[in-house]
Amino acid sequence: MCNMKNKNLWRLIPLVLLTFSSCNQFLTVDPENRKVSEGYYDSAQRVEQAVIGAYVDLRRALVANHAWLMYGEVRVGELVVAAPYSDAVSAQVLNGGHHVLQQLADWGYFYDVINSANEVLDILGAVDSETLTSNQRDLFRGEALALKSIAYFYLTRIWGEIPSAEPQGFGQKLTSQAALDLSVGYIRQAIEILPWLLVNDDGIESNALSGIRFTKTSASILLAQQELSRGNAQDAYSALTLLFSDNADGKLAPFGLSMGADRRTEISTNPLSSSLVSMPIVVFNALYPVGDTRRTALFTATQQVAHFIVRDQTVLPLLKLEEIDLLRAEAAWRSGRLEEAVELLVEASAGATEDYSSIATDDAFEEALLRERQRQLIGTGQRFFDLIRFGKVSTYVPELSDDDLSQGAAYWPLSTQSLKGTSWSQSNFWSR
Repeated sequence: MCNMKNKNLWRLIPLVLLTFSSCNQFLTVDPENRKVSEGYYDSAQRVEQAVIGAYVDLRRALVANHAWLMYGEVRVGELVVAAPYSDAVSAQVLNGGHHVLQQLADWGYFYDVINSANEVLDILGAVDSETLTSNQRDLFRGEALALKSIAYFYLTRIWGEIPSAEPQGFGQKLTSQAALDLSVGYIRQAIEILPWLLVNDDGIESNALSGIRFTKTSASILLAQQELSRGNAQDAYSALTLLFSDNADGKLAPFGLSMGADRRTEISTNPLSSSLVSMPIVVFNALYPVGDTRRTALFTATQQVAHFIVRDQTVLPLLKLEEIDLLRAEAAWRSGRLEEAVELLVEASAGATEDYSSIATDDAFEEALLRERQRQLIGTGQRFFDLIRFGKVSTYVPELSDDDLSQGAAYWPLSTQSLKGTSWSQSNFWSR
C-alpha cells in the first residue's frame, strides 16, 4: 500500500479490458501491473483502459474481504458473512490481530482509486485533440472526477480525518468536512459533463453499460448523499431535481460494480452469493414482517436464516434508483417540509405493511425513513453510514456508547501499514 509521504510509491494503473459485447459486462485485469510507455495512449480504446483501471481499483477497495458490507450492514449486525472476521466486525473488535481486520483497516485501495483517476486526468490533458472526440473526452473526465469523489467520500465516512492525495497539499490532513467539500466539488464537475446513458461500440445507448459506469443519474444520487452528509439538505434536494427533467425521461441508470476475474484472489466474483451472505432470521422477521412484499422479493428464508435472492451476480449494486425518493424525502424533511417528506416516503415505500401517510411528527418520520432505507438498500453497504448521519449509532449498536463515539469509535482504526512512515496517529478510541 501507499506511503503517504512519498507519492512516487503510488501503484501504477493496471491495464484492463472491458468487454461490451453483451449484458454480462465484466472487467479483466492483466496478470501484472506494468509501466506505460510514452505515447501509449494514442487511441480512445487505450485511454478508456486507464479509466477502467480506476473502476477496478474501486472494486478492489469495496469487494476485497466483503469490505463494503463490513463497513455497512455487518458492523451493525444485520448481515453475516461466512468468514471468521464477520463476528469480530459486528462485535466492534476492529483492531484485532486477524490479518483480514488489518486489511479492512487499510485505506490504500481507496487511494489507488484517486491516484488512478488523477492519472486519467493527466492523460486527458496530454492526449492530442484528434485522439478523442469531445464526447469521449467529457465522458472520461467525468468518470475520473466521479471516481475521485466517491473514493474521498468512502474514505472520510470510514476514517473521518484523512490525508489529501491532491498534488497541491499532498498528505495534508483533511477534516471530514473538508473531505466532503472536496468530494462535492468533484462530483458537481462530473455531473456537468457526464451523459445520461453511455453508448456501446455500435453507437447505441446501453442501459447495461450505463449501470456499471458513472452517468448523470448515479453522480446526482452520490451528490445528494454527500450534501446530506455535510448538512446541506436543500442542496441535496436540488441535486435530485435534475433527474425529473424532460432530458432525463427514460434514461435513469443506477450504478454498480461490474464483477469479473481479478488477479487478486481475495476479490470475489459473486460477493452476494447466498452461501456467503445471510441475515439472522430474528433480524429478518423484524425487518420484513409478514405481509411486506419485499420479504419474498429480496430473500428466501428458512427457520434459521434468510438469504439474498441475487438475480444478477455480474453487478454489485451501490447506487440504486430506489434511493432517489428516499433521498428526496430526507432532504425535504431536513429542510422543514415534513408533509412533503411524508408524501415522498409513502411513494418510496410501496410494499410496506406500515401506513406512513399518518406520520405527524419528526421523530416518527425519522424512524420510518431509517427503516425504509435499511430495507430497500440492504446489501449496498450504507447502513452504518446512515446511522452516523442520523446520529443513531449508539441506538442501534449498543456496544458503542456516546462516550465511545466522542472518542472516534464510529470510524475504523488505521492499520499498521497505513500508519507506517507517516505522521498520522490512531484515533483516541482505537489507541486505548
